[in-house]
Amino acid sequence: MLFEALIQISKMEFYSLTQLARNLKVSEDMAHHLVEQLKAMGYIKEESFGVECSGDCKTCAGCPAAKGALPIKTLVITEKGMQALNLAN
Repeated sequence: MLFEALIQISKMEFYSLTQLARNLKVSEDMAHHLVEQLKAMGYIKEESFGVECSGDCKTCAGCPAAKGALPIKTLVITEKGMQALNLAN
């Protein structure tokens, strides 16, 4: 089940716990547990992409950073995870 979760995550354009659970036909709690296990094993890692203000654009009214945009969190496959996926092919 862990390897199938890794495969499903690698196929996702954008990570979604709900979609992962649906694809694996498990509860969201179980999908979360699988993700945490894969992180602990070093096959995936969480990355955050934030919006930062450089102060150079002078268009604060339309700037996501000025509006307090939250960082976007996603999962990425690590080198170890890629090696495991490549071995399966």
